[in-house]
Amino acid sequence: MKVFISHGSGMDREVEAARKCIVAHLTDRGYDVFTDVDKLRVGDEWHPVLFEEMYLCDAAIVLLGPRTIRESDWVRREAEVLMSRHIVRSLRTVLPVFIGTQDTKEARRRGFGHLLNIQAEFGRRESNPMPEGTDVTQFAEWITAEFAPIVGPVGVASEFHQWASRISGFLRSARLRDFDTVVDAATALCCTDDEILHVRARVGAELFLAHVLLREGEKVRDGEADSALPGALAALRPGLLGNQLTQLKEEIVPGWVDPADAEVFASPPADGTAKDRPLVLLSAYAEWTAEQHVRRTVYNAPGSYRLRGLPESRQIRADESTAEEALMAMCNAALKTVFGVPPNMPLAPGHVRQRQTGEYLVIDSTGRQLRDIAAVVNRIHADFPWVTVIVLIPDGAPSAETLRELGIDRAVAVTLSHDVELRAFRLDQMLGDVAGATG
Repeated sequence: MKVFISHGSGMDREVEAARKCIVAHLTDRGYDVFTDVDKLRVGDEWHPVLFEEMYLCDAAIVLLGPRTIRESDWVRREAEVLMSRHIVRSLRTVLPVFIGTQDTKEARRRGFGHLLNIQAEFGRRESNPMPEGTDVTQFAEWITAEFAPIVGPVGVASEFHQWASRISGFLRSARLRDFDTVVDAATALCCTDDEILHVRARVGAELFLAHVLLREGEKVRDGEADSALPGALAALRPGLLGNQLTQLKEEIVPGWVDPADAEVFASPPADGTAKDRPLVLLSAYAEWTAEQHVRRTVYNAPGSYRLRGLPESRQIRADESTAEEALMAMCNAALKTVFGVPPNMPLAPGHVRQRQTGEYLVIDSTGRQLRDIAAVVNRIHADFPWVTVIVLIPDGAPSAETLRELGIDRAVAVTLSHDVELRAFRLDQMLGDVAGATG
């Protein structure tokens, strides 16, 4: 894993001492640690190299002393880039270390407010709280304790990076055909002057803008303002060919989903218990909304999931089967599509096995009895325990007591505001209109 250290060690003696100590400790633990003084050689073009390292790192440390805070514009810019990644959760770990200064007013004035907020959170926690004072050794030990020794491959951070990299690929294509398109897109996204500077950089610019596009989804969740994504997509239109704009639209739309909610939809382990059989109660109206959560869960990776919903419950049954039997038949038909079972082959546990691809079934509760749904879900999980069943319950999940009575108390409820669902659906339509306008 790659660790990026931002510092102004030439300005503060304590920062320089901390940098050397931290680099030694983390290197011993198996991390690839980047600092400009250690990795850049005489003659290297330092500006693009730093941007590339900031967007490739899996964790970051920002070392700040009093002179660094007052005088270093470059460290401030590095902190902005790292925090931009942190906000959209493509960079899980950003560790700020303020050494030899308690001047929070000056730090906020200079643009380090987000780092101060993280510092306060670390200071309040019970396990391994951030130390205070100027003891360099103590700070280095605290940082080291935050990094477990490397014992395996990089996890979800790399999956997010692959997602952002796919988006940056479209941006790179647009930039090569018409450089102004990416700058116009950044302007449409209301990027600051410093962010525009990052977009104009030769290395890392497209990856930076990809993170800005994904971060825009927060406005859909918060409802603070209309999304700038349609304007940004329109600005990119002259630089993209064929269906590239539609493909880019499909990549960025799932960014509106809350990452914390998306984690609930992750596929279960193969050796799970009965309690691990995945059942999600989503307070939403549309199958589209459920699929958006799944796409956010798998970082929209191609071929990473198979999902199927059911026909509307208003269809009249052609026989005398009960509501539960009719629902079970519809679920089996949908599952055959999910599993890739030929039409005339019966659906039996012996025919299918759990695959790497996540497999999802969506059941709309509208017009159906929850008791029938619960019985069918339990029958499905008895044969195919790994299938994630998503039940759309617009009015919200029933009480815990009701779920216990129905035998589905393993269900996890995800509460989604209907206003958010409506804004997200409208955004998808608007982006579709923009992408379709390319001719």
